Amino acid sequence: MVYVAERASVNQRLQWGAESTSALGTSVAANKLLECFDLVMGIDADVNFYRPTGRKYPSTQEENMEWMSATLGGNLDYNGIIYPLSGVMGAVAPVNHGASSTAKDWIFSPPVAGTTVPQTYTIEQGDATTRSHKMIYGLFTDFGYKGTRKDFTVSGKMLGQPITDGITMTASPTAVALAPVVAKQVNVYLDTTSGALGTTILTRVLSVDFSMASVYSPLWVLNRATTGFTNHVDMAPPCILKLKVEADANGMALLGYLQTGTTYFIRVNCIGNTIDAPNSVTNTFNHDMAVKFGKPTPFADDQGIFAIEWDATVVEDSGWGKSQLATVTNLITAL
Repeated sequence: MVYVAERASVNQRLQWGAESTSALGTSVAANKLLECFDLVMGIDADVNFYRPTGRKYPSTQEENMEWMSATLGGNLDYNGIIYPLSGVMGAVAPVNHGASSTAKDWIFSPPVAGTTVPQTYTIEQGDATTRSHKMIYGLFTDFGYKGTRKDFTVSGKMLGQPITDGITMTASPTAVALAPVVAKQVNVYLDTTSGALGTTILTRVLSVDFSMASVYSPLWVLNRATTGFTNHVDMAPPCILKLKVEADANGMALLGYLQTGTTYFIRVNCIGNTIDAPNSVTNTFNHDMAVKFGKPTPFADDQGIFAIEWDATVVEDSGWGKSQLATVTNLITAL
């Protein structure tokens, strides 16, 4: 019997390519391997079946809309995180980190008003010996991360134009170096002013959970020249940070913050390995947020600690001129 390779799940490699921000949805070579993430893609469709009066079974079927959707998972990574951040917070160009000629700062400051110009992606999946497909206009609509002392993970959602099946994948992609955020590298700070961000450490944070959802929505119009959605539109994304803390004096101080409605400032600070020794530069991820506290969860046990989890909604602060600011320092010069 002649051996014929099956399409094995383990061989379904993912490759990413950054599309031009002036030509969203125009296919590009997917020449990067992001091995810190997993991505589950699927075909979505809006389908109507019609059953006429007096008949037991449908007689017609209409596919009115078709698109691709995807769910992101994996590890929070100093190099990989710039890919979803460039989607939900807007495309940016990196700048030199201080005096370093090699370390780069990726600074994401999503606008509090006006249009966000996102980075979109062409994503290929498959293997050369069986079958491959791709999604163009790969747009992050949701992104989040969650961390405890055991691990730090990411989550996200994407949408894209209808599947292009039976493709030839881009040859010889370059692997993006792995640089995972290790939980023991993380601090969380809570301060009263934006100028003091990163000053007052919270020493009994049990978990941190950030989510930014429904950033964009697809635009569907009556135009047979487009098989998928025509464009995307900005939405008002709910951004929530959940802090689970010990219900001690420090943890219960957040009750007063809830009662007064005062804006506070949180920094999630991750410091990794040295990437430029002469200039003392490390892999870094700083996520700064202006927040107002909301209703907490009921008291509960966590590792034997009497704990409480507070919801903090990311808000606009007029003095700071921002709602949130994410800064990633790494050695990546381009997506």
